[in-house]
Amino acid sequence: MSVPAIDPFHAIAISALAHQLESQGRSVIHLEFGQPSTPAPKAAIERAHHVLDTDPMGYWESEALRQRIAAHYAQHYRVTVAPERIILTCGASAALVLAISSSFVPGQSVALARPGYVAYRNTLRALHVGVQEIPCGPETRFGLTAQAIKALDPAPAGVIVASPANPTGTILEPDTLRDIAELCNQRGMVLISDEIYHGLSYDKPARSMLEFAPEALVVNSFSKYFSMAPWRLGWLVVPEHMVDAARARMGNLFLPPSA
Repeated sequence: MSVPAIDPFHAIAISALAHQLESQGRSVIHLEFGQPSTPAPKAAIERAHHVLDTDPMGYWESEALRQRIAAHYAQHYRVTVAPERIILTCGASAALVLAISSSFVPGQSVALARPGYVAYRNTLRALHVGVQEIPCGPETRFGLTAQAIKALDPAPAGVIVASPANPTGTILEPDTLRDIAELCNQRGMVLISDEIYHGLSYDKPARSMLEFAPEALVVNSFSKYFSMAPWRLGWLVVPEHMVDAARARMGNLFLPPSA
């Protein structure tokens, strides 16, 4: 088996060029990444200053933060998530790697929407997992449907759903999320839900896939809604039976998240 070739993440190269031009005195409006222009919350910055001044930290994972994230799911989505099922990660990207590597073996395939976030397919390919892209047009508001997934032949081993989605911004309706969840449950397909853009909606709040599929893997982070992209702090919610496998991968591949 050869090492898979994947496309570069072009936004990183564009960002390097933009910062180079900026250092030369050029006026630059940064649109290369999907990231906030606002700073991190004042309380988070103050807490970080206090920790840096008083605590050497070291390799460490906050149990209090996991408990607070669990409380967030209870408050906002009315779902119960045990803190042990929440694995703190080095941003959502590491959470995606954990989700894929804990769920699939080389040769299996995963379905996802096109247009969609390019790192989904590149990360899958880097881990020797096949990609089944589903063209999504205006008739479905550029979002996945259970019918489109059901029509795939061969059937995928898993599905990645994003709502709100990158780059379209599409928020899937609750009925669509429920239909996808039921289809994955019926066919034994692993369901991964990318929810990093939750909170960034103008009409109605986005629904978590955990409301419809308690065994789904959920990727999230502090980068977008909390304007903390450079802090590299995210999390992955996993089913109880996958906690040990995902935690082992986190420890070996990334150690703990940023303290």
